[in-house]
Amino acid sequence: MTKAKNEQKPAAKNEAKSKKDKFIELAETRVPKALKQIGMVANLSDKEKYEYTDKQIKQIYEALKESLDRMKARFENGEEKEESFKLS
Repeated sequence: MTKAKNEQKPAAKNEAKSKKDKFIELAETRVPKALKQIGMVANLSDKEKYEYTDKQIKQIYEALKESLDRMKARFENGEEKEESFKLS
């Protein structure tokens, strides 16, 4: 019976959160994860471990820049576009 009560508390707690609180909580979780992943992409610049072309670097940079531009547009205008990436 104690277990069932504990399972209900988080659900009730989430329902009581405002949209602002949910936004802050998720942003504070997701943004550091995104920054860490961008850092992981930056680690690919180690020429002792990897070989790449200027064209590939530009493709990666453009894909990230376009993704940030789409994110900004969604916040400003509510626009949404598909995302995909593949080196050529």
